[in-house]
Amino acid sequence: MSRSRSLLASAFRGVSRSVVCGVVMVVITATAAEAQVTALASDGNAEHNPDKKEDSWLEQRDNQREIVVRTRELTLYPQAEPVPALRYRLLPDSFDMKPGNAAVHYLKALGFLEQEPARQQRQQYIKEATDRAVKQGKGVGEVPPYVWNSTPPDQLPLEEVKKFLAWTDFQRPMLREGSLRRDFNMDRHYADTPNPIAYLLPEIQSMRDVARLQSMRCRVAIAEGELEQAIEIVGQQFAMARHLGQDDFLVSNLVGIAIAGIAWNDMLYILEQPDAPNLYWALTTMPNPLVDTTHGMAVERQFLYLQLKSLREVDEQPRDPGYWREFMARLPNEIGSLGSELGLGGGDRDKLQQSLTVAAAMAYPGAKQYLIEVLKMDAPKVEAMPVAQVVLLAAVRFHDQMRDDMFKWDSLPPWQGIAVRGANDRQLQAATKQYGLFTAPTATLLPAVNAVRTARARCDQTIALLRAVEAVRMYAANHDGQLPRTLDELDVPAPIEPFTGKPIRYEWLKDRAILEGHVVPGLQYRLVLRIKQNKEK
Repeated sequence: MSRSRSLLASAFRGVSRSVVCGVVMVVITATAAEAQVTALASDGNAEHNPDKKEDSWLEQRDNQREIVVRTRELTLYPQAEPVPALRYRLLPDSFDMKPGNAAVHYLKALGFLEQEPARQQRQQYIKEATDRAVKQGKGVGEVPPYVWNSTPPDQLPLEEVKKFLAWTDFQRPMLREGSLRRDFNMDRHYADTPNPIAYLLPEIQSMRDVARLQSMRCRVAIAEGELEQAIEIVGQQFAMARHLGQDDFLVSNLVGIAIAGIAWNDMLYILEQPDAPNLYWALTTMPNPLVDTTHGMAVERQFLYLQLKSLREVDEQPRDPGYWREFMARLPNEIGSLGSELGLGGGDRDKLQQSLTVAAAMAYPGAKQYLIEVLKMDAPKVEAMPVAQVVLLAAVRFHDQMRDDMFKWDSLPPWQGIAVRGANDRQLQAATKQYGLFTAPTATLLPAVNAVRTARARCDQTIALLRAVEAVRMYAANHDGQLPRTLDELDVPAPIEPFTGKPIRYEWLKDRAILEGHVVPGLQYRLVLRIKQNKEK
């Protein structure tokens, strides 16, 4: 099955849609654009049911703050840092990374599923599970194999899970090799694509499916006491997440963030084990941000001009009406499914041409007002321009201004950039309401950008929470099993909350302590920590 880039272009419309081959129902309390992107950047169902216990998380709705609080209680054992301190690495050291393209190895791991006997057995197992769910009136996620991704390691039916995983054992060495590679390149040449909005990404969702299989492998390893193996698998998950940050698409970046989310959840199970090594420095040596969306954001910034390449020609130069008639005749060939996102319809070229002509006439008054009043262009000069030129010039100038007002904050630390995101959104909404139809391309393409930025920071927040847990375990090992009263007492630097630029929130309650992430739209993570001295299971 395939995936179109158009999710990011249309998320703000608030419609439940297919998300990279899998349907994710969105009911997180946030803007519609953010809800769509949050669903893509999280694992499992985006829906949060209040007061529900799943995969060791208690979900409770805080109606006053209009958020869901996900709470997880951790029983931890004191553990000092390893000797040498960097004995454990989740991602390979830069010196140890191999030159080459990780994508080759990931694609091998995906492509060999055509091994016929194993593929048929796996498909039959999944079909039976789906049929069983339907008969029992359950969701597919409530029956094996899917339910195993939300089952604590000590509750897994190990023999059944291992039999299921045996059909894809061939993936393991390929994923190990992929994790060691420095680069990730799908050789897309995206800038030369005739219709970028329809670009297909079947391999990206498949990588997310592989990550779920890896999560099962990790949980089996934990259940069997193979912690070194479990740590290696989590590191491979983080490596895949990092690699997907190098892809051209924000969609790929978001799937990388989702895979990192799978890894952090499994890591919490590892850290609860009596013999788990302290991974504070292993986590600290990972890149920040883990999923660097810089390239995807750069592509997204140019997306309007990648899709409608003719817009690069639009300027103030006087041209005769014939030029603009020919220009408008070109647009139906370039607009692709973006036409549907803009409410212009799609399919029939002549109807789309008519829709564009009508839209230009409707947009003309607002476009002329914008050029004269906001851009301070000479009124007689604007009035002498053909209607198409006025509308298109206003559209590209408005888009460039609003786009850069939004993207410029990406150069700052997240706690500074995210602080203005609401102002950006309100500014765009107000301008769209005031000036009308010519702002539609910008209003369609840009809202998801802030949500991607939030998803990236949320990923780094989860890693900061993991580091804080390990700093607490290290403190307990050095201070007779006691919890620190404040993070200032830690023996290592307290992790920084990416949403505030300050240390992660920590509260000491004598027999337990609470680590709490800053609220992200609709969601807050809370970890309740207890120290246990006896390492006997």
